Amino acid sequence: MVIGPIVLILAAVPMLCGQLSPRGPLGPGSDTTHMSDDEWYRTTRVAGGAFLVGGLIWLLAAVLLPGHFDTVRQERETIAFIGAIAVAAALVVSVLYVEGGSEDW
Repeated sequence: MVIGPIVLILAAVPMLCGQLSPRGPLGPGSDTTHMSDDEWYRTTRVAGGAFLVGGLIWLLAAVLLPGHFDTVRQERETIAFIGAIAVAAALVVSVLYVEGGSEDW
């Protein structure tokens, strides 16, 4: 149950460190966005921070919650639900930051 949050945390690290280029394999390319390179890196850092926090919340749930439920199914469903909410919240923060414009944040 900890592989998902660990992958999310590991994916957030290069985003936070500014290692993803807009012209790289994970970037959309300069033609598809109307952002400058500075805006791209700022936006990517905000998204990385949101995904890091979401991954840490999910990891804490996966580590701290086992043994607190009557059945293993309840435990797994609860941890999966917390993980889904954490990832969804990170996506919402990322989209709101991009759509709202970085100067407002």
